[in-house]
Amino acid sequence: MDYNLVVVDHADEQIDKLVGYIIDRLKNPDAAMRFLDGLEKIYERLREHPLQFPACTDEFLRKRGYHEALVPEMNYRVIFRIESQNVYIVGVFHALENYESKIQ
Repeated sequence: MDYNLVVVDHADEQIDKLVGYIIDRLKNPDAAMRFLDGLEKIYERLREHPLQFPACTDEFLRKRGYHEALVPEMNYRVIFRIESQNVYIVGVFHALENYESKIQ
């Protein structure tokens, strides 16, 4: 059974800003492409079986049902929650970022 994937507006804006930062500030379009490719792989897996990913390591988010997936070969994590047949992407953060306080 496939799940519906919903990227909330805030997360979509984060992704756009992140890609822009990698391309414009870091001058690394190849890394931006790897990030987007990795993100697409995560999306495919989330559509198929979102529970394959662990609950968030942060206790506050874990208690609220959030999960996390690491983007392959990148230091970014995708934070999401599952409601019925919908998977909501609520944020994409660098692994070193204090993302817990930024989840909306």
